[in-house]
Amino acid sequence: MRTQLAHMLAASPILTLFVVIGLGWLLGQLEWRGFRLGVAGVLFVGLAVGALGPAVLIPEIVSSLGLVIFVYTIGIQAGPAFFSSFRARGYRQTLLAIAVLIFGAALTAGLARPLHLTPERRAGLYTGALTNTPALAASRERVREYAQQRGLPRQAAETLAGEPVLAYGIAYPFGVIGVILCLYLARRCWGVEFRPADDAPEIRVRNFVVENPAIFGQKLEAVLRPHRDTGFVVSRVRQRGQTMLARKDTELRQGDVVAVVGDDGSFERVQQIFGAPSNEHIELDRSQFDYRRVFVSSKQVVGRRIGDLDLADTLSATITRLRRGDADLVPTPQARLEYGDRVRVLTLRENFGAVSRFFGDSIRGTAETDFGSVAIGMVLGALVGMAPLPLPGGISVRLGLAGGALLVGLVLGRIERSGRITWSIPISANLTLRQIGLVLFLAGVGANAGYGFAATVRSNGLQLLAAGAVVTIGVTLITLIVGFKVLKIPLESVMGLVAGVQTQPAVLAYATDTTRSEAPDVAYAAVYPAAMIVKIILAQLLT
Repeated sequence: MRTQLAHMLAASPILTLFVVIGLGWLLGQLEWRGFRLGVAGVLFVGLAVGALGPAVLIPEIVSSLGLVIFVYTIGIQAGPAFFSSFRARGYRQTLLAIAVLIFGAALTAGLARPLHLTPERRAGLYTGALTNTPALAASRERVREYAQQRGLPRQAAETLAGEPVLAYGIAYPFGVIGVILCLYLARRCWGVEFRPADDAPEIRVRNFVVENPAIFGQKLEAVLRPHRDTGFVVSRVRQRGQTMLARKDTELRQGDVVAVVGDDGSFERVQQIFGAPSNEHIELDRSQFDYRRVFVSSKQVVGRRIGDLDLADTLSATITRLRRGDADLVPTPQARLEYGDRVRVLTLRENFGAVSRFFGDSIRGTAETDFGSVAIGMVLGALVGMAPLPLPGGISVRLGLAGGALLVGLVLGRIERSGRITWSIPISANLTLRQIGLVLFLAGVGANAGYGFAATVRSNGLQLLAAGAVVTIGVTLITLIVGFKVLKIPLESVMGLVAGVQTQPAVLAYATDTTRSEAPDVAYAAVYPAAMIVKIILAQLLT
């Protein structure tokens, strides 16, 4: 039965691919006391299927394609958060993440000597203990290149390139379970109790009377220019009993009433700028102006700042609300629009059609992807990944397909738009592409390494498991102690930092559920890209 199944799968790699993905996905959904493998189940099913026979393989191009798609979409989505994380002391967390990852690499190298691990398995142990598949892929590329340089036959080179996957598969499970266990014990030992996070500030409209003599006769743009990050937006102005849209060139006069969109914190600043709150509600006057909610789906709008759209002059309109995902945001002039945003636009009723056409207003458009820009970005990523990076000692490393795509994705995600090219990807499409890429990669590397994995488990699997646990616990405990006790970072942020160091979504999910806060998400996004790149480099150095 086993032989017949192996022959059938070996004869049809496409069948093998979908069997691995389907069964792996089902395995990942099984939950035990709040823990589940998730998409990593595809890797373990791939290892099991590959163990049926040496001929049960999936073409290498499948895993390579999946890897590039996965890391590029991560880079596009995390780009803005990565670069903004260096503000407000965010560099402390990034430096801590880099330091503990270097410590983990040194610890792995130290454990490899008494265990007599080959460089290939040493790299796999490191990437498995720190649960990072792109770093695993980079180390496999490096091993394959080295094997080709030595003139090894293609089959021998592929076998050698599969060695990191063997150690990775053994160390990976505790790389997830062990970190969650450390977070749980740290919270209990330090007696930290998390309080539910306060609800996000409510965004609403309040009216203020212009009473500040310093701004009489000045244009609205000049009044707001000294306040770079106001946190509010002026939508309407009533002068001499007539309500009009607030424009940059609107001249403020004593006794004018301004309608301001913001939260309670921003309203305090508004009162200092303009004057006391008014009992009038000019926003309720919809005799001339009314609002319409539209989706942002037009390529001409995505990636541009609201202030650069000049809506007041072109459409006699202004944006008074911005909803992104499940959050309401203040539509400040500096805010950039993204695919899928829903904006509330105040304008004349006869302009509703023009407003819809301008923003696109298509739900389908918010899920579609410009594959031309995606292809250009991936080509740039491949070129960057191929470029050698010289290091001290006469050696050089390459970022590889994974590192190059990630780095380019981060930069393009931060830029968002270059002329007519929009680099950002709608969040729904991004998540879908990311999942597809990840399962293709895990299925490919798992099936191709499965036969050798079974032999490794029978020989020295327990040693590799113990060594991986030491690396996982060592890196996690140092991150927790230094972050919480030395740097005095709140534990909820440190838990997100640990998840970012591990580049492990399962750990982040545990941290978010436990703290009932968004702090873990912020810390995770701040260190994730840097941790990913550092792991890719260190994994190649370990080979």
